[in-house]
Amino acid sequence: MGISGQQWSGELGNNIAELKAQIRDNERIWSGFRDIELSIIGAHSLRELVALLIQGTSKAFSNVDCATVACVDPDYSLARMVEQETAPDLPSGTFVPITRGDLEGLFPEPPRPRLDRCNSKVQSLLFPVYPQHLGSMALMPLILRGQLIGSFNQASRHPMHYDPRTATDFLEHLAAIAALCIDNVINRERLKLDGLTDALTNIANRRFFERRLREELTRWRRRGGALICMLVDIDHFKQVNDRYGHQTGDRVLQQVSDMLGKDLRASDVLARYGGEEFVLLLPETSEKQGTAIAERLREMVARARFDSNAGDTFAVTVSIGLAMLDRRSQDVPQNIADWLLREADAALYRAKQGGRNKLVIAGTSA
Repeated sequence: MGISGQQWSGELGNNIAELKAQIRDNERIWSGFRDIELSIIGAHSLRELVALLIQGTSKAFSNVDCATVACVDPDYSLARMVEQETAPDLPSGTFVPITRGDLEGLFPEPPRPRLDRCNSKVQSLLFPVYPQHLGSMALMPLILRGQLIGSFNQASRHPMHYDPRTATDFLEHLAAIAALCIDNVINRERLKLDGLTDALTNIANRRFFERRLREELTRWRRRGGALICMLVDIDHFKQVNDRYGHQTGDRVLQQVSDMLGKDLRASDVLARYGGEEFVLLLPETSEKQGTAIAERLREMVARARFDSNAGDTFAVTVSIGLAMLDRRSQDVPQNIADWLLREADAALYRAKQGGRNKLVIAGTSA
């Protein structure tokens, strides 16, 4: 017996309604993941990042009864980082130190998000303080530079909440962002511990920059590629201090450093080089890309407005000197670090001499 036009129309209508419902559900899920990502990008400590992940998950998704972050932590140094901070509030057992062997045993090779039933062994490992039985779980591997460093874990008491047949695109994207953010906050906290952070701006200091420069030059000698170095100087900064006072000058330094650090990759380095001068190191960045980044930063600072203690609003500008190493670089002396910085400094000097608020690339005209 054939299908009548009315039946066919009814089935089509049902299919369209189901499709619309699925689209709305996907939009809600994507919105939840996006909110979590935006919040964790701004985290200043490992404890804050873990708290934001957990709170964001609870807020965005229903039927998530428990969530944790597990990281390889053989000497418990990361656990101590979390415990030493007093804010924000973080439930006990939310950060889980884990051995590499236990972590690798949770995932196939190569690691992929795992949606599955939750057994008692995994619950005791990843959700150690949750008192009730958990029925299903979603484990997201945290991978950094090709290495498994941890997992972000969600669980529900409902045994079918996490279905192995469900697509994991959203989970993989969130896990990639979370791994980068964890690496960033760990490096930042270790900078503080090692005395490699500038106290005023809370970015790396010159000592840390020189260490990272040596590492990147060693890598460049071995593999080639491109390496950009930029020196950025705030124009007429002495006039800011003289006119508005040193407290206002300090706020200008802090705000400019925040702008220079906006959207940097995990491999990039921003440091306060001295006084009102900053330095950026951008590995695997072409001259065209470096020029675009430098111009964007210069324009961003020029558009910004700064407030004095007296309530005045004023603007500042920066001058930038850019130098580059790539496979074509010739006549580079043995001490490449000094040469690269001299080239960037000479370009910065020409930017200052050329009227300020300019970018000059070493070896070119202004």
